[in-house]
Amino acid sequence: MNAIIHVPSVIRGEQRPEFIRNEVLSDILDATAAQYPEHVALIDQERNVTYAQLCKQANDIAQQLIQRGIKAGDIIGLWLPRGADLLIAQAGICKAGAAWLPFDMDVPVDRIQVCLDDAQAAGIITSLDWADSLQQLSQPVWPVNTLNQPTGQPSIAQRADLADPAYIIYTSGSTGKPKGIVIEQRNICHFLRSENSVLGVRHEDKVYQGFSVAFDMSFEEVWISYLVGATIWIAPKDLVTDPERLCKALQQQNITVLHAVPTLLALFPEDVPNLRIINLGGEMCPEALVARWDLPHHQIFNTYGPTETTVTSSLARVYADEPVTIGVPLPNYGMLVLNDQFELLPQGEVGELCVFGPSVGREYLGRPELTAEKFIHNTWANNDNELKLYRTGDLARLDENGQIQCLGRADDQVKVRGFRVELGEIEAALCDLNGIGTAAVVLRRDDEMDQLVAFIVLDQEQKNLIQVKEIRAYLKSRLPAYMIPNRFEIVEQVPRLLSGKIDRNALRKIELQTSVEAAVSDEPQNEAEQILFDTLNKIFPNQPIQLNADFFDDLGGHSLLAAVLTSQLREYPQYAQITIQNIYQLRKVGAISQFMLQQAKQQQMREVTTYEINSTNRIRCGIAQFMVIPILIGLTILQWLAPFFSYHYFTGSPGDSTVRAMGISLGVYIVSVILSFAISVIGNRLLLKGIQPGQYPLWGKTYFRWWLADRLTGVAPTYLLAGSTLNNLYLKALGAKIGHDVHMGSIHVRMPNLLTVGDGVSIGSHVNLENAKVEQGQLVLGKIELKKESYVGSYSVIEENSCLEEYAHLKALSALPNGKTIPAFEMWDGAPAQYSKQVDVAHLLPREQVSKTRKTLEVVYYALSVILISCLFFVPIFPSFILVDWFDVNYLNNVLQASNIVSTAFRYFLFAIPASAIMVILTALFAALLRKIILPNLKPGTYSLHSGTYYRKWFATQIFETSLQTLHGLFATVYAPAWFRLMGAKVGRDSEVSTATGVVPELLTLGDESFIADAVMLGDEETTRGWMILQPTVIGCRSFVGNSAYIADGTVLPDGVLIGVQSKIPEHDQLQSGETWFGSPALRLPARESVGEYPEHLTFKPSIGRRMMRGLIEGLRIVLPLAFSIGMGYMIVLSVIAHVVNQGWWSGLLTLAVAGIGYGIASFLIIVLLKWVMIGRYQPRSIPMWTMFVWLSEGLTSLYESIAIPNCLNYVRGTPFLPSLLRLLGVKIGKNVYLDTADMTEFDCVSIGDYSELNSFSGPQTHLFEDRIMKIGQVEIGSHVTIHCRSIVLYNAEVANQTLLGPLTLVMKGEKIPAQSAWIGSPAQPWTNG
Repeated sequence: MNAIIHVPSVIRGEQRPEFIRNEVLSDILDATAAQYPEHVALIDQERNVTYAQLCKQANDIAQQLIQRGIKAGDIIGLWLPRGADLLIAQAGICKAGAAWLPFDMDVPVDRIQVCLDDAQAAGIITSLDWADSLQQLSQPVWPVNTLNQPTGQPSIAQRADLADPAYIIYTSGSTGKPKGIVIEQRNICHFLRSENSVLGVRHEDKVYQGFSVAFDMSFEEVWISYLVGATIWIAPKDLVTDPERLCKALQQQNITVLHAVPTLLALFPEDVPNLRIINLGGEMCPEALVARWDLPHHQIFNTYGPTETTVTSSLARVYADEPVTIGVPLPNYGMLVLNDQFELLPQGEVGELCVFGPSVGREYLGRPELTAEKFIHNTWANNDNELKLYRTGDLARLDENGQIQCLGRADDQVKVRGFRVELGEIEAALCDLNGIGTAAVVLRRDDEMDQLVAFIVLDQEQKNLIQVKEIRAYLKSRLPAYMIPNRFEIVEQVPRLLSGKIDRNALRKIELQTSVEAAVSDEPQNEAEQILFDTLNKIFPNQPIQLNADFFDDLGGHSLLAAVLTSQLREYPQYAQITIQNIYQLRKVGAISQFMLQQAKQQQMREVTTYEINSTNRIRCGIAQFMVIPILIGLTILQWLAPFFSYHYFTGSPGDSTVRAMGISLGVYIVSVILSFAISVIGNRLLLKGIQPGQYPLWGKTYFRWWLADRLTGVAPTYLLAGSTLNNLYLKALGAKIGHDVHMGSIHVRMPNLLTVGDGVSIGSHVNLENAKVEQGQLVLGKIELKKESYVGSYSVIEENSCLEEYAHLKALSALPNGKTIPAFEMWDGAPAQYSKQVDVAHLLPREQVSKTRKTLEVVYYALSVILISCLFFVPIFPSFILVDWFDVNYLNNVLQASNIVSTAFRYFLFAIPASAIMVILTALFAALLRKIILPNLKPGTYSLHSGTYYRKWFATQIFETSLQTLHGLFATVYAPAWFRLMGAKVGRDSEVSTATGVVPELLTLGDESFIADAVMLGDEETTRGWMILQPTVIGCRSFVGNSAYIADGTVLPDGVLIGVQSKIPEHDQLQSGETWFGSPALRLPARESVGEYPEHLTFKPSIGRRMMRGLIEGLRIVLPLAFSIGMGYMIVLSVIAHVVNQGWWSGLLTLAVAGIGYGIASFLIIVLLKWVMIGRYQPRSIPMWTMFVWLSEGLTSLYESIAIPNCLNYVRGTPFLPSLLRLLGVKIGKNVYLDTADMTEFDCVSIGDYSELNSFSGPQTHLFEDRIMKIGQVEIGSHVTIHCRSIVLYNAEVANQTLLGPLTLVMKGEKIPAQSAWIGSPAQPWTNG
């Protein structure tokens, strides 16, 4: 450092006026991002963030904050775990022109409240996991995941002024209340340039980031790096407190700049040659440490500076064999030494050190008296930047070399592990505890170690009642960990000065208790215990050491002391491999000693408005729908009644050939399937002709046309086309624009003629293209465009007026809401979808060239296969027919003779029960056998969509899906694991599998006692750019996968993991057993709701008797829907045959249509009857899985889904009739409610207010099965609520009036969505405009 200017006892750093600029922190970050956009700014384990990405994400957060009303100069709390998100949020606050108020990870919530209130903060940014603990705050709490996404609104430029605060740091206060130090933008910006002109951090450097953001030395690590465009390596939390592992990590990561407290550096076991700069601060630096680290490849600096003068005020390059000083002031800073009368002291005399310069802070927030006392006028100022003088309270002198020697505190303020601690705050907390009369705390150095020691005088009546353990636990609830004393001394009185103040000097010299009663300390019994006890006695002098003592809770250890213990134990060769993790995991002294023995022997929202419904339109539309519903039912029922009729018509006379009748029946069935597709296409073309994107009144003419076209689409068995080129041809026929080389799995399109799919697009399975929906009294129609080579992952939702540009990717279980566009070559993820990363085109699979001839042959193959598969799974019904007829003729001809159509139906229903059981068994065996023949040895790998492997895999998949038309009732029963084993999956004992989709059985492994809930996408293969990628999927023992979750192929889920409802697993985090993950993208929950204990024989270990009873009930649940269909079929067919013979074919067809309507109504009314007889009224409750109530309830749900919905309720979705029907089941539904879903279970627990709208695949979920306990709760949906596609409201949740839930939204259990608000995402987050 050149040109140091000083007069006696006044010393100034080099004068560098160019460092005093008209800039704020956001300007510095913007300039660096513009200069080095692609340079990596942050490394957080496997995550790299470039300066361009940092700037963009910070801008997103800034705009979100501005949308929430944040103004320049506002103060925002910042409480997040270590990691890139923390630093990005910090930058985002800067970009909003606001100031951050940081909190350490381990700070108690009460202290956060005190600081936020004192600072009059506008809100606090935290993690979703920690947000629940902040519910008591009066300030808004913003989970960071709700902020780090675009607002969709035009950007609002908002820049801080030079005099606006940049950050507020709270240090402990002498009155027991923390005090906030305000550092302005101009202070910190000047400091960055000033200090780095001496330190010399460069663009090429890689900087270690280890300090807590609550400690201002972290701003050296971060913002100096931003200034020069260096890379910051964010050390994981476990490394920060483990000097040995950290030392090696610094070498492995090739770190070149280390900012650290001397204590940490002293614990490094070896040199780190790659370190170029070692910058020490936060506490006094020992000369012995400098002597050890002063090597040619290091530059070692010792810094000094109180928080009030912006991190650092002076700096010294230190060398071995030279006195360690705090050097000279940084450029543009100055220092001087004053006596008690504020007179300037000459060189060599000791006085109070004072600092002046452009980086002296503004004030103590809200403490004018203290500010006036500590920030005084500088009589010795040479310019306007030197007018303010800060009294540090440190004793110092100017030595003969012009260097400043700091001699310690002049008051009761100390530094502990780099944190400023006001001893009075600890004392105030101690005195608040009942039974403590007086408390005094000092920082002592005993046995070469600095420790906080509390001296306590107890009230007379409490002397034998209060224990040190209780005192320590109480302080942990009040104070940060670094403020907890290491040692508590019970004394009769504390020494005092004549003034009455505590004599801290006397306390530092007082002899600590030298003896402990023999009964208190355990006696070491072996060499390991002896060494451990000796080491612990050094760390906790004269403190009783017991084998059952906890190192942290009982002895008062913390991370630094754990490092000291580890380091001292490693001095013994036999314990050289012990780690800090061992201390954290073992904790107990006895456990540590046992481990040592083993070691010796041998890791803003959218607007939501109210609306009115035109009653006349509603009535007219309802009448029109009532007229066409019989046609819809007839068209669907004819697909199976026509072959049913054909078989019995041609076997009704003696001598008729059964084989001929079967052939005719099969032919009729094939014709009916083909006709269903033709009717769907013609109906859509005629009904939707001329309808353009826009908004149309609900219940109007356009709505009726769209509704009818949508229902006609459902007439055809489109599941047969999924994954084949026939899907493309069908959608083209419906009016969609489909390009070449497009691959689509099972998709649901609401408005085909408004869909455009470009060349080479890949769409996964169970994708909802929701370009039509009902919202706030309007039918909203819009285009969806998927451009060339774009990709849509399975289980995703795309709404109207959305677009994927060329090569854009939307990942699985993501939601792209209306009006959003994914730019070219970008990958978006999550609900709502947001930018994830760039698509690396160079690493995409190359597209295979396929000839036109092969494509033509593929169409022929798929068409013939669809016909063959349809026939194969229609064939098993013939044995049922034959068996029923055989029973009827040979054994039961005179039993239950039919006197009317009802008794006919009941008679044949009884006959059909054993026949249905046989049909289920035959179908299961037939499907498994076919799959084994077609796919004898399916292996993981990448296969062309034009290869024989894919053709066979597609055929086998269609067999699996088609068989479920008969075997759907197997799901969620004791028979489901056996069915999956039969299909080729490895399924552990006592596993539970519900309606899993996308399964590749040969590559699926389910561990013992695992649980797969309803509608889980389980191991679905990825198809992209003409290739199919197959990977094995493994679910660990006792792991739980919640409803509608997505488990990608290649997933390995450890044991005991819980994946929540509508959630997926994290991509980059290493899953651990017992963890809980929720949402899309996934978030880890540290804890989850625990239900009361139930014995294992009701959850995981049922008795044989319970297994048999459940098997019987669930067996009936599987066959009864089939038996019901066969019984009703016989009744209808016999009636129709009679009308054909007696009155002709037209009479027969009319009878068939009327009977079909009766069948639909009967299907629903039987479920209503069963519900009230078997269950009665549902009530909120928790009940274990292996109980009769659960079996009956789940049986009723299965019958509802397999009988009532397909035969009745599906036809009345989107009509005024569905709410009325659901009221019969107990659902509380208001007036003018629109329902495009019937997906409800515990009906009495659902309440839906007036004018609410539930779109397709959405709805309330009134129960979950976590821990194999059925938890039922209420779902309350208010009035004027609109719920978009695939959104779920969990039990015990409430959605208030006039709210909007976007696509793929999840309302968590117990959550309340406020009125007049819009929400989107899994889990739900505010849905801002745009």
